[in-house]
Amino acid sequence: MAGDVVWTEEQRGKVYSTRARVNPDHLTEGLGRGPCWLAAVPPFDAAGCFAEARDKSRHDAFRGWEYAVHQVEKGARHAAPSMAALGLRAAALYRSGERPDVLDLDVEVAIAELQMQATWDAVPFWLAAEGVVWTLRAMLRLHELAHNEHKVHYDPRRQWSGTWLIETTAHASFQVAECESSWQLLRGVLAVADEADHRAARAVAAAAFGAAPMPVKAALSFVFPDEREWADRAAEDCLAQGGGGDKVVRMLVTTAGVAWGERLVERQPGCLDEATLLTLLAREGAGAAPVLDAAMRHARGNNERLVFARHLAMIRTRDAADRLAAWRGNRRLAPLIEDCFRQAPHLEPSPSGASEPRIPAEDATAAALTELFEEYRTWYREHWVPKLLGDKGWEEEELDAEAWLDEEGWLDPTGDLSPVSEDDIAVLEARFGPLPADYRAFLRVIGTGTLLQPMEAMPGAALEPTTQNFIHPADIPGAHTVYTRWLHDGWHEENAGVADMTRMMPVMGHDGYANFALLSLQHEGDDRVHVWYHDEEPDRMDDGIPFMEFLRRMLDSARQEDPFPNGI
Repeated sequence: MAGDVVWTEEQRGKVYSTRARVNPDHLTEGLGRGPCWLAAVPPFDAAGCFAEARDKSRHDAFRGWEYAVHQVEKGARHAAPSMAALGLRAAALYRSGERPDVLDLDVEVAIAELQMQATWDAVPFWLAAEGVVWTLRAMLRLHELAHNEHKVHYDPRRQWSGTWLIETTAHASFQVAECESSWQLLRGVLAVADEADHRAARAVAAAAFGAAPMPVKAALSFVFPDEREWADRAAEDCLAQGGGGDKVVRMLVTTAGVAWGERLVERQPGCLDEATLLTLLAREGAGAAPVLDAAMRHARGNNERLVFARHLAMIRTRDAADRLAAWRGNRRLAPLIEDCFRQAPHLEPSPSGASEPRIPAEDATAAALTELFEEYRTWYREHWVPKLLGDKGWEEEELDAEAWLDEEGWLDPTGDLSPVSEDDIAVLEARFGPLPADYRAFLRVIGTGTLLQPMEAMPGAALEPTTQNFIHPADIPGAHTVYTRWLHDGWHEENAGVADMTRMMPVMGHDGYANFALLSLQHEGDDRVHVWYHDEEPDRMDDGIPFMEFLRRMLDSARQEDPFPNGI
């Protein structure tokens, strides 16, 4: 483990194994799949694994294994002849309950692909019966079927008859994601495999890598984590395709270079779990700080951001400390940050560093913004939090309501908002031109993130706040791309000579990337705000309202449990 990172024994036990750093817990407590999984850990128990896998699938399979076998036999009528024969062989073997002395790779793969047995139950049996090289070939064959619908389906117009090999090209990423735990097991076994088996398995992977679809490239780089070039190529493909499934991205973050990791988490920060973050730290040490910092900046809320902050706080370097200190303005993260600097006072930034107030106290706009949001915060805590605490849903769930609300970040409506750095603002201005003074001050004083607002509950539903998302400057170009894609000729025709719709910049979003508060930006200093709904009929934009007035009206409407009204 890298020397600049502070570890606990529990954290060490969650790191994925490599050949150079074997983690025994990776195959036991770390995976924790029960007897079937443990039977695949050396020394192998093929008979025990087979019995566990087949018995488990007979009892636990969705709608029952007999239904799955029946659907296979029914679907075979519409499959290509060679695939029909294979499916019927797989169904017959599964019905018999017999364990062959030598496994037929295609038949075993068909049993998993045709949903007669879960992949995570089949893989331990394959490992125990035939070894790691055979199992890798089977996994690749499994995904080859998932990605090649023309080879599988005799008549594409009838490809949904029965459940015949239902995972097709459209579901390729999903297929790999569903096998994530199997790839994790395979990685652990390869880490302890003898040299001959490891070389043979690597040769199989290398032969398949070039033509493999992106999710399979990601999986191969995950089980061979020393192949950095593979991981970087898979990450490049993933980004070129606009991203991948969450589990695919997780695999890549543990293996690709830091620069690729930063770009991946900017797209999908919410997919990172603890094992991924700890494996990243074990591999990169203090060099993981940029990835964790990017994840914090692009997190969807403080619950996610707090997880990344905890892992960033494990790094005891000046660079990591400065990145962490930049979030002191975030109330939710502040206790963790202060605790980190109490433990490592030598890393405390100087008074001229990141913790320095970013706006002079005498700035009138800054003072007005601070007062406006502090008044709202006080109102929320005095009027809305008691309603949340008194909601009868907590009693039915037998929860400690206040502790749960605190864990969710619902006690402080502004706790997720964090001031934005001058560097981030400068990058935004390079794209959209000079920003209006009041909006610029808002970014520096209040910042971006999620603002909580009361919302009237649906009948029978528990109370919970809704959110308004002030968009971080780094994410505004992407939001602007989404916004302009929603525009069509009707909008431009309605506003010809009135406003250039493409100049308007999203600054706040409700309902994801669909409904926006847009900053007009028709000329320098233009801080008018327009509320725009993607699903409305094209209309002429109104005159808008100044940014500060927009904030006041928005917070006033929040007090009336009307968080994003028309005509704001």
